Amino acid sequence: ATLQEVPTEQHLVQWLEARGVSTNGWGDGVTKSVGKLWKELKRSEAGLDVWRTAEGKSMVMRSTHVLRGKVCSQLSYERGVFLFNTWQQFADGRKRTRNGLLSEKLNTEEIPLEDHLHEVCQRAVEEEEMGFLIDTAFVISPTNPPPDFDPEYKCPLKVIDEKFVDYTIEVEESKSFPGLQTAYHLYTVDIICSGLPGVDFNTLEYNDPDDGAGKRKLKYVHAWNWLNWPTIQRYLFEGSQLKETKKKGAFTSPEALEIWLMQHSLSTERWGTEGFKSCAALLKEIENDESQLELWGRHDGVQLLMRVVHVLQLKV
Repeated sequence: ATLQEVPTEQHLVQWLEARGVSTNGWGDGVTKSVGKLWKELKRSEAGLDVWRTAEGKSMVMRSTHVLRGKVCSQLSYERGVFLFNTWQQFADGRKRTRNGLLSEKLNTEEIPLEDHLHEVCQRAVEEEEMGFLIDTAFVISPTNPPPDFDPEYKCPLKVIDEKFVDYTIEVEESKSFPGLQTAYHLYTVDIICSGLPGVDFNTLEYNDPDDGAGKRKLKYVHAWNWLNWPTIQRYLFEGSQLKETKKKGAFTSPEALEIWLMQHSLSTERWGTEGFKSCAALLKEIENDESQLELWGRHDGVQLLMRVVHVLQLKV
């Protein structure tokens, strides 16, 4: 759907309902209104397409593109340590657990991402979620109101390099727009910066000027903690959903298993050397029903591959 086809919210309602998507109840409770979806289209934050299923049926698909940034310094990158957003606080004082990586919604004009990667990483780090650094002890309270936007402030962080890690796509019904299928295109990138504090810190994120009649109001306080990557993965696992299970009979050969693992960004280069077991050994486990593989994922996390083994402990 283009803006020429849906120049107003009402045109969008007609376009959706003509293709079998009911907008009744949108805007109630935690759901978003048709106006929010139309604004996404107007700002190029999402796209609407008609897909054809294997059965020949038509299906409306909303597409969004999201960058997930593993922010680090050059030194911490070499050590496998990255910044993790543990909690957020709203301007009214409400606080919620975040437990996620830096996240940046992309415009459809910024796809393919490879052509715009540096500019997107700069915007995410230097202008939005990490644009204003403050002490880790800062929180909003009745005696500590939200700080005003300072147009003279200069962000000390600079993106000096970025390394593309992986790309995944997840399709499910949108929680914001019930009945509308959504394809989430997720891009994970290592973002190496200068100017980062060596200790935990907080940042301020402000709304765009047009959201506050020319005045930028505080959107969030973000808390950032330095954690090693295995610890971050354990946090990301919380709230994840099981996407796929591989059991006996799933793979025809060790080569097929290796290809599947590599498709999910798991390198097997050292397997079978330096005391590590080979793909053939893992396949034998699976075929003997000694273990199985599970693929877990969530929208703001990185996909996790789990080898699941069940062990019975007996107290005799």
